[in-house]
Amino acid sequence: MGLADRMIRLLWASGGEDVAERVLRAHWRLLPSDDAAGRALRDRLVEVLVRELPGRFEKIRQAVLDDELSLLDETERAAPSRSTVLAIIRALPVGGTS
Repeated sequence: MGLADRMIRLLWASGGEDVAERVLRAHWRLLPSDDAAGRALRDRLVEVLVRELPGRFEKIRQAVLDDELSLLDETERAAPSRSTVLAIIRALPVGGTS
C-alpha cells in the first residue's frame, strides 16, 4: 500500500470522507527524503485530527496503530522485536478524550 493510500485510510478511519478530503487538501506536503515511511506527514495529519476531532481520539490512535502495523513485514508481525514494539508505542499519539 502506498503512502497516499495509507494516509487516506488513516484520515478516513478517524473522521470520514469529508474530514479526510479537507485535511489532506490543507496539509499534504512533500516528504523529506529521509522519511520514506511518511511518519512526519502522519504526525502532522494526526495533530490536525486530534485538534479538530477531540472526541475521536481513540479512533485516531487506532488508525495510527493500524498504520504502524501495515509497515511491518511478515517476520516482524509474527515475532516483533522489543525495538519494534517500542517504536510502535512511541508512534502512538499521547493524550485522550476529555
